[in-house]
Amino acid sequence: MKRISKLLSAALLLLSAFQLSAQDPKYYGEFKISPQDNSVTIEKNVITIAPKKEAVQYEITGYFNGQIVNKTKNTILKLNNAYIENTDGQPAIYGEAKTEISAKEDSVNYIISSGTSANKNAALHCKKNLEIGGKGTLYIQGKTYHGVKADDVKIKGTGKFYFEGTKKGSCINCKTFTVEKGKTFTAYLSNAKNAIKADETIFIDSGNFEISGNSTVFKTDTKEDDPSSPHGIRLSGGVFKTSKNGTLYDTDKNAYKASGAKITEK
Repeated sequence: MKRISKLLSAALLLLSAFQLSAQDPKYYGEFKISPQDNSVTIEKNVITIAPKKEAVQYEITGYFNGQIVNKTKNTILKLNNAYIENTDGQPAIYGEAKTEISAKEDSVNYIISSGTSANKNAALHCKKNLEIGGKGTLYIQGKTYHGVKADDVKIKGTGKFYFEGTKKGSCINCKTFTVEKGKTFTAYLSNAKNAIKADETIFIDSGNFEISGNSTVFKTDTKEDDPSSPHGIRLSGGVFKTSKNGTLYDTDKNAYKASGAKITEK
């Protein structure tokens, strides 16, 4: 029994050491993007990706301080132990077209923005639609305002995705929020004014959510669009564990429905 206890203690120490090293940019090594062809331009601290075709996948590894810009619709950025940060107050990843971020299985990845900015930026910012998925682990930390900002945001896959915003911003700020049906991902949303804020709708029918330390968990807002647009929150599935939040939801009258969701407060 003593031998087993010692082995377990050693395993826990190794796991703890790995987790600490994974938070250190030095752990990630030299930045690499593949393919690195004429569709990829590197100028100072800005990497521009502009493939001629849609749905081209790029695998990214290593540490980079600056901004990665995607200009082509449906480009997939597959993160394989990548640490991407911007310390100048700008988004670390910026999509001018629909973009997908995928965390490779067994990898740990970071997208972080920090510093000062006059704009309401996000660590991961997309002018169009954004999909976040994969089988790995992804931390998105918006230390300037939002964690994620996009038009329509969809979460999919089976990975673990951690979102953080600020007390003035949101973990996820969007027009509409959805998840891919039947997926088993776990999303952690913490320490922001809003966990998920959508101008119009929030529809969730699967997935696991652990939500803590936010002023409001789910919010839809009529102030930033046409008041006649539909607004609502529908939780028809999924498991939600909430802790130390303020308000659970804020939306139009009779527009919150959670008949198929399992919601527990720690």
